[in-house]
Amino acid sequence: MSNASGDGWRRTHDWGALTRQEIAAARDAGALPVLTVGSCEQHADHLPVDTDTVSAYRVALLAAERCTATHVLVLPPPSFGFSPHHLAWPGTVSLSLATFLGLIDDVADSLHRTGFDRLLIVNGHGGNVGPLSSACTALVSRGLRVGAVTYFAVAGAGLMAMIPGAKQSVGHACAYETAIQLALRPNERQRIAGRIDGLPPRLAPAYVEGDGDTLAGTGLSYAALFPAGDPGYSGDPAAATVAAGEAMLEATVAGLAAFYPRFAAARLRVGAP
Repeated sequence: MSNASGDGWRRTHDWGALTRQEIAAARDAGALPVLTVGSCEQHADHLPVDTDTVSAYRVALLAAERCTATHVLVLPPPSFGFSPHHLAWPGTVSLSLATFLGLIDDVADSLHRTGFDRLLIVNGHGGNVGPLSSACTALVSRGLRVGAVTYFAVAGAGLMAMIPGAKQSVGHACAYETAIQLALRPNERQRIAGRIDGLPPRLAPAYVEGDGDTLAGTGLSYAALFPAGDPGYSGDPAAATVAAGEAMLEATVAGLAAFYPRFAAARLRVGAP
């Protein structure tokens, strides 16, 4: 008999590399399925358009490999997310809001129907945050335990203090995202470094014109827009280094690895099925 009926599913955290029998065995043993979502969108001239998708997936998989308290299975990542605010630029491919919500709904429903108790969505793109909040609320209300977290958020305030440059926060194609890509893509380091050299910091948010933000601190929800002619980044990507990227990647992976078992064990309420 194949070892798939035993613990053969433990050989990998890659859902797509397992057979149906191995996935069933993992389910019965309490494995946690994780879906990563990112985007295919412009990231200025220094980062590739799959940055968000690659970062979320690679971090989620590295964290799964590190996590010992819960066996985590990372599903194949969809290539696209909700990115209409980047559509002025070639390379951006955005799902409509309805399609993105439908994708989340269909994945969650498929897992629920085949017996998985819950699903964690690990997000890598700011534009997905609002839709994910809506999708998870609807799913939980009808009886499915589905939660979403942005991959770097669980690393805590210590991670923000590690971000180099003039703006210690995570934004689009910023120092954090650029440094993480330097760590994850060793073959691209020279090209990325050459393209960020001399880039001036962008300290105002991308939803306002100019350098000032008269709406700071108001709690306003307004989408960052990257129209034609926009620099296409935020923060201080020129400050990114390989060393900073490796240190922040370590902190990010450790934070997510510690979060997995907490989510898996939490007594989460659900509504009526």
